[in-house]
Amino acid sequence: MDIRFQMAQKSDQMTIRTLLQEVKLPTESVGKGTTTFYVAKQEDSIVGIAGYEFYGDDALLRSVAVLPRLQSQGVGSNVFNHMLSVARERRIRRIVLLTETAQKFFERKGFKMVDRSAITNQLMLQSSEFTVACPKSAVCMVLELAVQDRLKEFL
Repeated sequence: MDIRFQMAQKSDQMTIRTLLQEVKLPTESVGKGTTTFYVAKQEDSIVGIAGYEFYGDDALLRSVAVLPRLQSQGVGSNVFNHMLSVARERRIRRIVLLTETAQKFFERKGFKMVDRSAITNQLMLQSSEFTVACPKSAVCMVLELAVQDRLKEFL
């Protein structure tokens, strides 16, 4: 499957919102400028999306979504891998996320479950993801890139 990635354009906002609604993910950050969205395109159609909110050298991963007809075909992993490369290019040390449905997926990608109290970045804690979009029952997960990258140097 030939997929290319790019930063979302303003013209992509309606498609992003529609996909998020289809997979039952929050839409409150679309068009507000707080989340930098990236799109996965096959030909001229968006087949997957993900977003980051950047807080210094921390990033909050938001809204990893794939068209339902393409789920379980590796598209989500491709989207995540692209987001991981974006984080590394920006020298992000830690990726944080909240999820109600994708814990196993993110565990396979190296994320560890943590208590929300482990998140001390005050700006991140003010994000709509933490304050209104995800309920307290959502699982908080962290991927420490600095540690992961240092381990690769020794292998």
